[in-house]
Amino acid sequence: MTAPIADGVMAATHKLVQQAMTGQWQEVPKTIQERQQLLARISSTARPQDQQWLTALREAMIESDAAVAQIASAAGASVCALGPASAGQPVETTDAVATVMDMLGRGG
Repeated sequence: MTAPIADGVMAATHKLVQQAMTGQWQEVPKTIQERQQLLARISSTARPQDQQWLTALREAMIESDAAVAQIASAAGASVCALGPASAGQPVETTDAVATVMDMLGRGG
């Protein structure tokens, strides 16, 4: 696992959060795409011992994309939460957001 690529995923996630928090919805799809491309690069060079970490990162990205989609929806913006991280499948936004909120101890 190359640290610069993993760091890039984390930086893209931070950028995505900042864009969502400031309402820069026109930038969000590009950032999601960049982050998914970084994940694809990591996946293509991952060693067998990296698979558990990679799976956790992929799941976190899917949940993050779902949370951003939920926030965008509440803000009246449209953001697509599909891509390589979610294997082309629609993300169950409500369930993913509820899971994240439960993990944070704020769920209902």
